[in-house]
Amino acid sequence: MTQNEGRFQVIGIDGLNPPKAQINRSTVAGMDGSKFNSSKLEERNIVITLRLNGEVETNRILLYSYFRTKERCKIYYSNDTRDVYAEGYIENVDTNLFEISEIMQVSIICPDPYFKSAQEIVDDVSKVLAAFEFPFSITSTGVSFSELEMNKITNVLNQSESECGLEIDIYFSNSVSSLKIVNASTGEEFTVNYSFLQNDRVTIVTTKGQKSIKLQRGATTINLFGSIVRGSVFFQLGVGDNYFTYSADSGTKDQAVNVVFRHYTVYRGV
Repeated sequence: MTQNEGRFQVIGIDGLNPPKAQINRSTVAGMDGSKFNSSKLEERNIVITLRLNGEVETNRILLYSYFRTKERCKIYYSNDTRDVYAEGYIENVDTNLFEISEIMQVSIICPDPYFKSAQEIVDDVSKVLAAFEFPFSITSTGVSFSELEMNKITNVLNQSESECGLEIDIYFSNSVSSLKIVNASTGEEFTVNYSFLQNDRVTIVTTKGQKSIKLQRGATTINLFGSIVRGSVFFQLGVGDNYFTYSADSGTKDQAVNVVFRHYTVYRGV
């Protein structure tokens, strides 16, 4: 939008600040003030105001093709300190067709109030550590291609302004019947009992409102919610350090599992 000012010029954007919070409280007889019950952030409403330039009618119709009401969209925003995006739905596109200087307003409702970093953060939690690099020379005692660190605990650093969910990708290079992931910082566990086969891939999404666990086996996708062990917790990354480890069947089975954590840094405002 900022590289086409000969066609349309952004003259204002509302909804870039931290969203309003809803504070739920109740009054208690005989007590001054009120009692706090809970709080949450409300949805974000981004309103982009544009001035149409040049071939106004052509440029207006071009913008219609991008801002399609009811459809999902991503809005990317960057400044000197942050490069982020927000996801939402086009609520309204309004313009004054019969004015000399046409102004268009686009309203976008974002159910998820957070901005996310444009760059995804990836942490390899696996216990098999690569040890083979180029250039190399092989001594009489041989050379290690990889090493298995049985007690490895990986720190997943969350530099967000709030706790956030994550996506866990798990790849199986051999048969495994049970997998347990542990948040060593909180003691929370997530355990799945299922007969996994070589080349299986499991994706766990822990983001609130989007929680899922799916197995990709060849061209088939299988919902594994029924295989989650009772008491398992869909992890949320706390702000700062989060330490994780995992185990599969027995210790020697750990090397058959490759676990990767993916998350985005989330912000309240830009």
